[in-house]
Formats: sequence, C-alpha cells, structure tokens
Amino acid sequence: MRVPADRSLADWVRCLIHDDKLYKFYQTSDWRDLRAAVMEDHHNECEFHKDREDLPIDKRYARADTVHHEFEVKKRPDMALTRYVDEPDGTRREVLHPLCNDCHNIVHGRKLMGNPNKRNPVTEEWW
Repeated sequence: MRVPADRSLADWVRCLIHDDKLYKFYQTSDWRDLRAAVMEDHHNECEFHKDREDLPIDKRYARADTVHHEFEVKKRPDMALTRYVDEPDGTRREVLHPLCNDCHNIVHGRKLMGNPNKRNPVTEEWW
C-alpha cells in the first residue's frame, strides 16, 4: 500500500486521523521504507538511550524498535514522511529518531524515569 497519489499526504493523513485509522499510514510502503532507512542508518540503536542518566554506563545501549516523529503526525500530518528539516542557520537536522519502546514512552510522557519507590510517596497530605 502506498500513499495515494491523487491527494496530498497531509489531507490523506487528516482523513485517517478523523476516521481513527491512522494505523493505515504506518502500513504504507512509503513509511516502511523510510523507517527502514532511519533504522539502518542508526544501526538499529536507540538514539536516546546513550544519554539516559538514570542508567549505568554499561546499560546505555538498547535496540531500537520504533521510529519517533519529532513532529507528531497527528499535529503535523504534512511532515509525516519528512526526515530532515533545514534550520534558519543553514544546517540540516534529522527529525525522525530510532528509539526503544522504553525511551519512546518517556518521550511521550507515558512512563516515569527512576526508582518508582522514591516517587511521590503517599502521605496523610495526599488524603
């Protein structure tokens, strides 16, 4: 399956979002080919794992299993297949990042880092 040629990518993705079928975008060969290129260029390594200060140095490698859009597809459907952006200073920056599931959840705020026993202990003030 490919992105339809008879309409813009952004319009098609907006329709998928409206119909709650965004998964169809991720099944296209256009996305799968781009995803594979990003993963290959980064040797299937999680880009953020090496910078995680909550992990010991010897644990700062993880195999990537997803490619994260810096510009979320639901907010910027026009950038769904954009790998690089040009900065005002003339540099080029990659906006697709290979991540492991753990780092992807952290980036999206779906998971807290650190020791769960040290986070927000329940006290009488909470009740």
